[in-house]
Parts: sequence; structure tokens; C-alpha cells
Amino acid sequence: MIVKYFTKETMPVENPDSIMADIEALSNGDVAAFERLYRKLEPKLFSFAAKLVKSREDAEEIVQEVFLKLWEKRTSLDPKQNLDGYLFTIAKNLVYNKARHRVYEFAFSQYLAEHATVAEDSTQLALEHQELLQLFEEVCASMPPVRRQVFVMSRTEGLSNTEIASALNTSNSNIENHMNKALKMLREKFKSYDIVYGFLLACAFLLR
Repeated sequence: MIVKYFTKETMPVENPDSIMADIEALSNGDVAAFERLYRKLEPKLFSFAAKLVKSREDAEEIVQEVFLKLWEKRTSLDPKQNLDGYLFTIAKNLVYNKARHRVYEFAFSQYLAEHATVAEDSTQLALEHQELLQLFEEVCASMPPVRRQVFVMSRTEGLSNTEIASALNTSNSNIENHMNKALKMLREKFKSYDIVYGFLLACAFLLR
């Protein structure tokens, strides 16, 4: 949206007071403050992402996504929060999610290569793959609201139980209870699928 038009610049040492002022302005929708924060924080965020993904292109994509999420979450920002840590956590979670997705895609492609000997088989497997994805979405949608939120924060956003407990102002044991019930529900739904990649799909979403 906005980030793609920005260019990298070498900025002076950050002033904590100016960062706080920009965060406060951003929380009120100030686009100029968003641009200033981008220019101040982008270089070290890019360096952090590049060390994790070992690819300039992937690192740039991670940075873009991080700042888009920052813009989306602007109204809930606290001027006193550690913005560096907040952005680095988002970046780390994005890297984790991308890696997990790539592992699943590789596993699925390997399964197709080994078992789909004719075009018809490949088409059928692809259809079953979509069916499993739809089932996963339906199961998630049927969870109680809080349990679904906990599951999404854990498996989609990559947050730890401790981070989720802190965000929801509850205990780790309560989060673990929600996760155990969510995983049990998903495993029950998936156990009727005897195809190998059904298991792989479940792993892609359920294993950390």
C-alpha cells in the first residue's frame, strides 16, 4: 500500500523522544510519522531479516509485510512500547510462517512426484488437497471464539503460549488447555484421511 513507494536512506542516530512522538502520531493515522518510522527503523529491520532468511529478496518482502502490519495495528500502539522489539517479533513470526509453509509445499510436491504417476491421479490429489484445506478452515471456524483466537495466534501468527497469555491477560495453563482442545478437535477431523499428504497437511498446521 504505502511502503512500496519508500526508498532506503541512511538516517542519523535515533532519538527516543522523536520515536515516541512518531508512534503517538502514527496511532492517530499520521502517514508522515509512518514514513519517518520506516526510514529510521527499516535498515536494521532489513539486516535482522536478512540474517534469518539469507536472501535479500525474501528479507525485503519480510520488511514490507512488517510495516504493513504496523500500519494495520497503528491504533493500538503505545508510544512507550519498545517498537524495535515489536517489529522484530513480527519479522521473526513471518519468517517462521514462511518457512513452515515452504516445508509443507515441498512435502506435498514430493508426495505428488512419488505417487501421482498419471495426470488423472495428480488432478485428484490436488482436489483432495483443496478439500483438506477447506476442512481445516471449517474446523477452525467452528471453534469457540477464544479457542479459535488462541489457535490463530499460535499457529498463524507464530506466538508462544507465554506471549498469547500476556496478550489475552490470562495464564499459560489456560492457553495450553485451549491449544490441546483445538489440536484434539483437528486430529479427530483429519484421522479419517488415510492419504499420506493428509497427515502432512495436519503437520504443517499443528506442529511447531
